[in-house]
Amino acid sequence: MDYRLQYADLLTLCPQWHDLFVKQTLAFHVGRPDPRILDCGANVGLASLYFKRLYPRARMTAYEADPALSALMAANLAGNGAGDVEVVQAAVWTHDGTVTFRCEGADSGAIDGVASGVTGERVEVPAVRLRDRLSERIDVLKLDIEGAERAVLEDCADLIGRIPVLLLDLHEFDPERRNTSAVLDLLGRAGLRYTVGELNPLPWRPPIAPAGSPFPGAALTWTCLVRGWPA
Repeated sequence: MDYRLQYADLLTLCPQWHDLFVKQTLAFHVGRPDPRILDCGANVGLASLYFKRLYPRARMTAYEADPALSALMAANLAGNGAGDVEVVQAAVWTHDGTVTFRCEGADSGAIDGVASGVTGERVEVPAVRLRDRLSERIDVLKLDIEGAERAVLEDCADLIGRIPVLLLDLHEFDPERRNTSAVLDLLGRAGLRYTVGELNPLPWRPPIAPAGSPFPGAALTWTCLVRGWPA
């Protein structure tokens, strides 16, 4: 296409590109030309570029905790006609302040202790409470925050139902504490309808089903995309 992109890891950039610009998994429709969009967990900025392609007048804030990836995102947005997107180098979380973040270097960095199996340098990064950012009208909320989504959504459960478009990348990283049913119940109680798609097993990410199980080697971690809207 007509983009020139900087990236940290080609093997994660390519699937992101295919999902966004080929399959268009984050496509949505809203009835205004200038939707207010929060891109939480923006990585190197591909989703923000895609949203700007859908809605050039969108008013957008993009959050990325990893300092190196946030800098790449800022360069990608500025260099590809999306310099008006507000870039915030911070983790979206349940309080303002700071958190310890695992900088994995690609698309799997996470708040330390939230997602099992994440390795990488521990750094202190700013944290922003999503709930406080929902006091204004938000038309589209995209959450891709690597296992922190349940805690963040629980913190602002009474506000989620007013958002016209929710794009939630839901992560299942811990076989001992599954999140999907709790998150979907939360969305239902908030008055949202939802669909679930794009289930992606992660067989390279531990743990996997042990040799003595009926399904040895089966992935016990996965992601899926939840699309929500007011009932």
